[in-house]
Amino acid sequence: MVRRNSGVLSAGRARGGFTLVELLVVIIIIAILAAIAVPAVMRATATAQNARIKTEIDMLHMAIQQYKNEYGSYPPCADVPSGAILKHISRIFPRMPVANMSLTLPTAMQPNTAIYLWLSGYNTDDPTNPLVGAAKKMFDFDTSRVSSNQFAAPSKPNSPYIYIDSAHYPIYDSTASSPAGPFGGIYYSHRAATKAVPNFVTPTQPYANADSFQILSAGRDEKFGTDDDLSNFWPSTRKDYLDSLK
Repeated sequence: MVRRNSGVLSAGRARGGFTLVELLVVIIIIAILAAIAVPAVMRATATAQNARIKTEIDMLHMAIQQYKNEYGSYPPCADVPSGAILKHISRIFPRMPVANMSLTLPTAMQPNTAIYLWLSGYNTDDPTNPLVGAAKKMFDFDTSRVSSNQFAAPSKPNSPYIYIDSAHYPIYDSTASSPAGPFGGIYYSHRAATKAVPNFVTPTQPYANADSFQILSAGRDEKFGTDDDLSNFWPSTRKDYLDSLK
């Protein structure tokens, strides 16, 4: 009886362990599953992040449209050509003295700060000094993503949204020989008509949103000119748009 029990226990121990070959098979299976799952998870994460940025771009687009409906024109993205911002403000607030016009809003504006500065609104209770005091906001900004008047895309602190109004397209055109400011030659101004124009720099192509404005985001990689760029004139990413032209 004792011998028989010992044999049973020994067999149980043998059956309870794994051989080296079995462990290697398990490791290989786990590696294969990980190789399949990780890219799928990364793609799903990228799609979700892009969708969130695109949704916010569309909301900003509607806010700029609301601004135009309320104040009669789209705001300029910069003071180029000279005087564009001051002219815009003085038209909206004709009672504003010249001495009150040289304020933070016009002096610090570029395409990377224009969205936040314009949509932060005006103090409509004081038409003689609308740039000071409690403002009527046009967009509910997440202030944790605002730095130096730049409003960054979700989870992308180094990728502020860019706003360029149509009057300034020739200035910030990526084909311009001497564009003003630090944005020249970087941002898209043209809509490609065929796959043969993948970089959107052919001057014969029409401007996207030729009569309004462009809102641009560098996307998840925070670099302009890559496949994940987003805008208010593409349904999704730059790559998706180019693929649709094939």
